[in-house]
Amino acid sequence: MRGRTPWGVFALGLIAAPWIFSSSAALTVISLMAVSIVFALSYNLLFGQTGMLSFGHAVYYGLGAYFSMHAMTYFATTHLAFPVELLPLVGGAAGLGFGFLIGAISVRRAGLSFAMISFGIGILMAALALILRHWFGGDGGLSGDPTTGTHLFGLTLTTGRQVYYLMAFWCLISAAAMRFLVSTPLGHMAAAVRDNPERVEFMGFSPYQIRLRMHAIAGGFAGIAGGMAAITNGIVTPDALGFTLSGDVLVMAYLGGATTFFGPVVGAIVLSYMQIELSNYTNAWQLYVGLIFVLVVIYAPDGLLGLVRVHVPVARHRLLHRLLPGYAMVLVPAAICLLAVVFIVQMAYALHGTQIFLNQGFTFAGIAFDDHSPVTWGVAGALVAGGFALCRPGLTRARAAWDEIAEQIKPQIRPQTSSTRPGAATEAAQ
Repeated sequence: MRGRTPWGVFALGLIAAPWIFSSSAALTVISLMAVSIVFALSYNLLFGQTGMLSFGHAVYYGLGAYFSMHAMTYFATTHLAFPVELLPLVGGAAGLGFGFLIGAISVRRAGLSFAMISFGIGILMAALALILRHWFGGDGGLSGDPTTGTHLFGLTLTTGRQVYYLMAFWCLISAAAMRFLVSTPLGHMAAAVRDNPERVEFMGFSPYQIRLRMHAIAGGFAGIAGGMAAITNGIVTPDALGFTLSGDVLVMAYLGGATTFFGPVVGAIVLSYMQIELSNYTNAWQLYVGLIFVLVVIYAPDGLLGLVRVHVPVARHRLLHRLLPGYAMVLVPAAICLLAVVFIVQMAYALHGTQIFLNQGFTFAGIAFDDHSPVTWGVAGALVAGGFALCRPGLTRARAAWDEIAEQIKPQIRPQTSSTRPGAATEAAQ
């Protein structure tokens, strides 16, 4: 997965997306995905690269969005020649500054202490957003019109395609900058601090200074994402500073795979799609997001992209066919189990939700079911239990195939690089 191929696929995907999804609603969705990608990658500079678990990263995203919105309104009313397309730089500067100021206090502690401090800062900013109504706009937030003011290259930002390509530009530039940062000595030292801060200090470097720099830079890129969101949405509310968004970016990074650079990109796309599109079909979409996150944490700790990455050496040695029988044995019962779980969730929501007050029956896949009948609940529960039980033989066979393949290709695999082998980042820094 190294080299230019992932970047080529990434760039081509950004360019081709508005021609594949051309409706106005789809353009809005993929524009928000580009914003989420930058936000998730900025969080992974802390979480995946430096090993700092933050519960308040949305603070820098929200502050960047608010500063960008204030700048948008100011430049439009004063007719100053500052292009709207460069507003993410304003958000980035705000995120960088506050990331440095807050980081000077918070990164003095690592691990759980840092996580709790970031959580407290999130509470503080959420309270300030309601107290300082003149700056934050109260519950209604601030709004602006990105179509007014000065624009570059003849853009007007009046069409969804123009807005998307602006978001895609900032997404690609920000992602490339963060990838470059990861490959610099600072990026290597951040990974070294993540793996062994005592050894880094023994080498003569300050883990505090390294964490502070990475925290400030991550805040800067989160601010860029906030500025992008201000242009895309045309409104910023206190929710941009809230815990929900801080939790979402954590899910994005972990869901896609915090151990790889492009993992948060995958996580941002998947979670954004589920939040925007899945909510159109069910009001219980948050439950499904939580369920998927739990399953990924338990069964795929390296994320969705990590699942792909572990299969690359197997495919390179043309041994993928050995895994297919076990996977086939798991696929059907797993699908039955998943379908039954969705059925139970939707039936429970219909039984205790708004449909019962409207005297509406429960339908699933166009078929009516009696949600008050114990038989319906019993059959659904039996399908869940049976599907889960039938997965075990397939998992056992797949695990045995993995063990055989590992023994065969292990001598042919090159030594792990500094990005994957624990402690190697410190050696690379030395």
